[in-house]
Amino acid sequence: MGEPVPQECEFDIVGDRAIRDPHAYFGMIRQIAPVLWDRRSRSWIATGYAEVTAALRDDRHFSSDRIRPFIARKLSSPDIDPRVRAAFDLLADWLVFNDKPRHLRLRKLINQAFMSAAMAKLTGQFTTLFDEAIARAPKAGKIDLLADIAVPFSASVISAMLGVPEVDRNRFADWHRLFGPVIGASLEDPNKYDSLAEGVSQLAEYVRGLIAIYRDQPQDNLLSALIKAHENDEALSEDEIIATCTLVLFAGSETTANLIANAILALIRHPAQMALLRSGQVAIADAVDEFLRFDGSGKAVTRVVREDTSALGVPMIAGQRVFLILAAANHDPAVFDQPDQLRLDRCSDRKHIAFGYGLHSCMGLQLARLEAAIAIPAILEKYGQIQLAGDLEWHPQLLSRGLKELPVVVGP
Repeated sequence: MGEPVPQECEFDIVGDRAIRDPHAYFGMIRQIAPVLWDRRSRSWIATGYAEVTAALRDDRHFSSDRIRPFIARKLSSPDIDPRVRAAFDLLADWLVFNDKPRHLRLRKLINQAFMSAAMAKLTGQFTTLFDEAIARAPKAGKIDLLADIAVPFSASVISAMLGVPEVDRNRFADWHRLFGPVIGASLEDPNKYDSLAEGVSQLAEYVRGLIAIYRDQPQDNLLSALIKAHENDEALSEDEIIATCTLVLFAGSETTANLIANAILALIRHPAQMALLRSGQVAIADAVDEFLRFDGSGKAVTRVVREDTSALGVPMIAGQRVFLILAAANHDPAVFDQPDQLRLDRCSDRKHIAFGYGLHSCMGLQLARLEAAIAIPAILEKYGQIQLAGDLEWHPQLLSRGLKELPVVVGP
């Protein structure tokens, strides 16, 4: 397979500069060209809003399924640890790694569960769950806002939704941390595949036990809704239910916690905007959308070129990888006025694509918005003072944007 000729460069897309400030780094790349070939990663990098959204809605030329090709290419040897192969087989059933027609089938069935009456009832519990999480955090002094508030809250929401007994929720928090390095495309953890295999093995066994319980005794939770979801006499298989539970666990917990932490960090760095939000002059729904645009927790998504195409203005070859940089698209000055400024009163028409775009937009977007809308004002209400209290270190991952910790000094 020959490398493409136009707009070739070499970047370090998981280097320190790109991890610390992806908006500036990928903005620099966008100024060179909205789509170009990176020799180091042997991938296309798309940073322009028009090009990223075009690829996200183009299922003909760009495939979401990068797990099965990876299994065929890297995990077909008999020497491969069978637990690693089993872990990737489970990931292959994730909704986000499937194309039509299977994507449509899974989405319809899973959407029934998300839109069920059980989910509507659970939303009323989120404020209580947050009150419990923040009550355990110190009233003043130095805290890690991510570990002390954001993670416990988001993990409790997802666990409650799935129907995980409260006594087991700490186990879920441990399991979802094992998924991050693989799903976020980390280059830091050399043991990430072994960690993923261990987490998947334990989690799948646990969820199978819950399925057996809720199949016999359904309750008002997401897992029961997934079990009974039907479309034209077709239901989710047990493996698909387990895969969906692991997807919801990872996407619904870690990414939302990161969103909350990134938003508070943005407010610390923009005190005038913090004062504006505290004053009540900005609707929290508008503020959350600006946080999502400004520094969302989903930094990029991956596609694979399905067939030779020039759909994005450059000649791409079937099988090549494309990184669609959501963070860069959400800072494209062709779409957003003064994109590198945090403006909570931007009066956004919600053009941002922090949740993806089109058919593959995130099904949990309303859940994430709701959690952030509960958590951020409540944090500001409890803490009249919030100041950064240490250096920041970001997870070295291409696809997600999250801090290792958010050290702050807080006070009433």
